[in-house]
Amino acid sequence: MLIFSIFGLAGLFIINIFFGMYYGFGPRHYWFFEAEHFLGGFFVAMFLSNFTDSVVSIFLGLVIVTFLWELSEYLISQFQKSANYMKKTFHLKSVATSWKDTILDIILNFFGAAVFIIIKFLF
Repeated sequence: MLIFSIFGLAGLFIINIFFGMYYGFGPRHYWFFEAEHFLGGFFVAMFLSNFTDSVVSIFLGLVIVTFLWELSEYLISQFQKSANYMKKTFHLKSVATSWKDTILDIILNFFGAAVFIIIKFLF
């Protein structure tokens, strides 16, 4: 499961960069980034389950990963040079973050992790 989770996370990251951002698929289709957050939570939980069977530890690990990811999104939007670089590189109109988007991202991450935990520990 370790290799599958690593390939899943790497694949999501590559799909996010190339299709979601560079080619603008994500901004044109609202569900794209939402699906990626759900799958990201699923694969992070899968990755962490290789090192522990504790559901609490898996969720704490997901808290750390989610916090760092959302913090990086926020910081990129706050610094003009990084915001301009992202807008220029990925042909974006805006890199602004909102509480609504951040909360939805967090919920989807944890929902994806919960689905993985239910599959792993109940079936």
